[in-house]
Amino acid sequence: MSIERRQIYFVNLNPVLGREQAGTRPVLVLSIDAINQLPLVVTVIVGTKGTNIKRDYPTNIRVSPGDSGLLIETVF
Repeated sequence: MSIERRQIYFVNLNPVLGREQAGTRPVLVLSIDAINQLPLVVTVIVGTKGTNIKRDYPTNIRVSPGDSGLLIETVF
């Protein structure tokens, strides 16, 4: 499987410790493609439901459903 920057994948984040996000969640790949080719080295951010975010910050990435493959609005 080829992991590419700026792509959204669904990842099983279990097991977790404490209050970490659990289950199968959407993640957005941030690391560059050259790094993504290395085994076990990929930098991602985990998405959450858009309704969970009450205020947008400049660092938020809001993705609408549709072409993204997501079923609901998601914020990374």
